[in-house]
Amino acid sequence: MQRAITILCWLLVIATGAFLRFDDLSSRPFHADEATGARITAKRMEKEGGTFDPKHYHGPLLADLAMPICRMQGETGWRDMSKGSLRTGTAVAGCLLLLVPLFWRRRLGDAPVLLAAALMATSPLLIYYSRMFIHEMWLVLFGMMTLVLLTKRPVAGLTGLMMALMFATKESFAISIIAWAAAGALLALENRKLLTRENWISGWQEHRKAIGISFAVAALVSLLFYTHGLRHPQGAVDAIRTYFVYETVEGHDKPFWYYLHLFAVPFKSGGVWWFGTPVVMLALAAYAFTFLPSGSQGKKTIRFIAYASVFHVLIYSLIAYKTPWLACLPWAHVCVLAGCALWNVSKRPVVIRILISAIALAALFTQLQQSRRAIGRYASDERNPFAYVPTRRDAEALETWLGQLRANAGSDKLEPIAVVGSDYWPLPWYLRQFDQIGYWQSPAPEIIKLPLVFTLPETTAGVAELLKDSHMPLPRGLRTGVPLHVFVRNDVWKQWMEAGAK
Repeated sequence: MQRAITILCWLLVIATGAFLRFDDLSSRPFHADEATGARITAKRMEKEGGTFDPKHYHGPLLADLAMPICRMQGETGWRDMSKGSLRTGTAVAGCLLLLVPLFWRRRLGDAPVLLAAALMATSPLLIYYSRMFIHEMWLVLFGMMTLVLLTKRPVAGLTGLMMALMFATKESFAISIIAWAAAGALLALENRKLLTRENWISGWQEHRKAIGISFAVAALVSLLFYTHGLRHPQGAVDAIRTYFVYETVEGHDKPFWYYLHLFAVPFKSGGVWWFGTPVVMLALAAYAFTFLPSGSQGKKTIRFIAYASVFHVLIYSLIAYKTPWLACLPWAHVCVLAGCALWNVSKRPVVIRILISAIALAALFTQLQQSRRAIGRYASDERNPFAYVPTRRDAEALETWLGQLRANAGSDKLEPIAVVGSDYWPLPWYLRQFDQIGYWQSPAPEIIKLPLVFTLPETTAGVAELLKDSHMPLPRGLRTGVPLHVFVRNDVWKQWMEAGAK
């Protein structure tokens, strides 16, 4: 009966996590980072490019995994790609993540790993970015698998494979390597009396072959991804160069306490309370329980996860550049650690068991509430702390309107079009049905002849003056705090208005 209940609970957790990640997956407007990722993917599919850019856009694995999904849907390039197809891969990664705690089942027990999976299944942060076509959820999946392998006996090549997949996903995998190494060093310091010179030598002799194979596999797999199967050898050099030449975008600097405030301190935004406080409380309790005399089985694993969680959060907090999605891998560590609050729970006093159970239920309930709002009403709302610089829903309406305008005027009468200004993503995604698009940093006299001119805030005044007699200005929205104006040539506008009057 207990086994049947456990299986039913796992099925419920997986079904809940999958529903929250796949339900109405295409509804939210495309984020700027999703649009740039889609463009890179399309170029590779169309064989126009595909080399790794060490200054921007992270590793090649996101696009490599998205291409077969798009092809299965009959999507072969930039024009016919869909949000649903592109986001499917990351949603799958988010679902697979829920199975990772099972690898600790024998060491930690059924209850801790089930709670860890449930906390990740309902986490608004992990759900939100499982529904987004960016690198983060693949990094979390491979990162958590690496964490599992680091807490077990070395398996020849497998740890190296997971690390290589992390590297092929995003260069920030190096932060995790540093955090895990620091956690291992701290754990070794705690157990220094047991780590004699003889034990070090014995351990090295026992595991050196597996470690060597892992390093070899990591190097080979990374090489294959970054060189696109050895077709672009420069990619191997650029994979290293990225740590010296990568350029971050301005405007994302946050204070040291940003991530701690995001999760540990409740705050109200848009009439909704956002917090991960119960999860943090469970994580602290799990670490505290390792100091109780309740046996050593699992104790070192929990402490390693705890130290890895702290070092991840610390390193990301020390970096000025901060976004919510960068916290996904650290938060997955915290969720697993929080699940460990149920480790050896049957040996705890009744009061402690009741308290931990109450906090766990509160964590699951409040996370579910926040998640439904985060992916529902507030999915593309700046009041949602996870919807970082979201695309306005007006952009979706713009695409529909442009299709209607094009059908009314005739496709040949709406091109070429111009986009004037910088930082215009995700606008190209919504213009992908057009063939002739020109991009200008500042207004040029020749745009006066064009049927459609899109302007960003810094160029709107200049374009408005240039086109005041020839075009009709229409205000639209692009991203939070970034208005967009569409200037429609008078003859096209007149035809549109006459069609609407009929």
